[in-house]
Amino acid sequence: MNPIYFRLFDGYAADILQDAGTFDAKSLESFAESLSLTGEARLRLLDAFSSRYLQWSTDAFVLGLHLGLSLWAGPQGFTGPAAPACP
Repeated sequence: MNPIYFRLFDGYAADILQDAGTFDAKSLESFAESLSLTGEARLRLLDAFSSRYLQWSTDAFVLGLHLGLSLWAGPQGFTGPAAPACP
């Protein structure tokens, strides 16, 4: 994935997602406990879920960014004579 998307995500969306509290670490901890995981296995499970959540969030942000830019550009894209001015 283009590194600029990760920078945009970190700069704009990461704080919003963190404030929204969409990643429920406590539920994940409870789930790991119910599986009787300890030590290394528990840490690997938590890291895997956190990594997947970050990747999904970044992918969703990028898709929304592309959709927004496509809608903003209009049918002729940014190269036509009626290309919108940047706000």
